[in-house]
Amino acid sequence: MRGKIVYAGILAVTVYLNMLYHWELGNFVLAFEGMFLLLLLCNAGISWIGLSAEWKHTKLFVEEGEALQSQIFVRNRLCIPVCKLRIDLSYQYAGEEKKRKERLWIAVRAKEKKQIAVKHLQKYSGKVCAELVDCRVYDVLGIWSFRKRMKKKAEILIFPKTYPIVTEVTVQTSNFSLEGERFSEEVSGDDPSELFALRDYQPGDRMARIHWKLSARKGEWYVKEFSRPVGTAVLLLLEPVWKEGGQSAAEISRYLQTAVSLVRSLLDAGCSHVVSWIMENGELERARIFTEEDVYLFTIRFLETWGAGRASQESLTESYRSIYPQERYHTILSWRGEGGFFKNEEQIFAGHLIESQEWLRQCVLEV
Repeated sequence: MRGKIVYAGILAVTVYLNMLYHWELGNFVLAFEGMFLLLLLCNAGISWIGLSAEWKHTKLFVEEGEALQSQIFVRNRLCIPVCKLRIDLSYQYAGEEKKRKERLWIAVRAKEKKQIAVKHLQKYSGKVCAELVDCRVYDVLGIWSFRKRMKKKAEILIFPKTYPIVTEVTVQTSNFSLEGERFSEEVSGDDPSELFALRDYQPGDRMARIHWKLSARKGEWYVKEFSRPVGTAVLLLLEPVWKEGGQSAAEISRYLQTAVSLVRSLLDAGCSHVVSWIMENGELERARIFTEEDVYLFTIRFLETWGAGRASQESLTESYRSIYPQERYHTILSWRGEGGFFKNEEQIFAGHLIESQEWLRQCVLEV
């Protein structure tokens, strides 16, 4: 803007002098200034053609509260430098409507591929859509400019900080009859569909467990140990209910903290389980949690797909039962945020998100 004002002032002075004093060189100077203006226009246009920009990584991971440094590659394919380049960025939390904008000013030498570091402090957990909206290329004096739409997007997944939730698995849940496609690698069971191990016969072993073919071939008695199915007796449903007026990034972050804390506390208590939620496209998604790696993979998948601001037409419990009618669970937990905490469709706590976190920190959650 300053360059435009200065150059417009120079043109005005030239015209004034030419008209008032009949300046002999006035027409020549005015023509030169006009030609120079066209030259600057060409400079901006050619620079616009040869410039490109993109994110170095389209997916980034960071812990909540930590600083993240993303990279933008700007490439100038021409033999002339770009003295002034404006890059517009925008950031939007999943579930929030408002966007945060950022503007960068840089210069790029001829034939240079420049790497620009952009620092972010991720105060809240969740998914952030970072967009390289456009670039505006200016001439040397900043008079002319051309806008180049980029629409290059990157996802920033911010892992929530978890907090301890004391969880106890009841005898009923531990002894709940399970059916599953996975079997324990450490403990034998009574499922004859899968063989766990073969061992020597011991007094008291049932005759039905004897491996007759192997015993006849070896000349010694061998007994079959069957496998124990590893199933899930607990179902955790993540179906947030938000207060009127929508949800903020802080509220989404608190909900995510509790959701991942519940998953981790159940696993720490030795309780394998299933987690289910509604994705952005309205479809139901679920994850089976047996190991620490499963928790990590669930967190990534949940952050990627969760429709934070999406309201389902029916309850997640009804949707789950309609899709998986054959599955049985001893305990069904439902974390609904502002809507409270439910166990087997009975509300056991009602309160705001902060109050829910305090309650879960202090109580013993029995499943």
